[in-house]
Amino acid sequence: MRSIASRRPRGLRAHDDGNASMGAVGMVFVVAVLLCTIAAGARIAVAKAQARTAADMSALAAADAYWNEEAADPCGIGSAVARNNAGAVESCEVIDMDVAMEVSTATGVPFVERVSARARAGPRRCDEVDATRGASQP
Repeated sequence: MRSIASRRPRGLRAHDDGNASMGAVGMVFVVAVLLCTIAAGARIAVAKAQARTAADMSALAAADAYWNEEAADPCGIGSAVARNNAGAVESCEVIDMDVAMEVSTATGVPFVERVSARARAGPRRCDEVDATRGASQP
């Protein structure tokens, strides 16, 4: 009587059953982590741009209110503009005729909860205007 040969490999390959599926699971995991990292980085960049926009707009609004003497509290006006742009004012200072503001926004990303941006607004000084025109005042 003849015996039928087994199709199972012997030796080094005898225990390789299922390795390809584990490798595929590992690759899917690595790709998922990479995509999540890219998405988190993009979200942080968007939040930074929002913070920059909110800081610029709130500093301009506060400086305009201060310069035109429309409000007793220019930082309050700047804070309202920052809130309307999904920002929170971290600091507001009136320096000479300028208003400097720092605004932060939430990122929604773990470990990087908020990002902030700074802006300063006010009228240009006369010596800066003259320098850009190439003329000098006596």
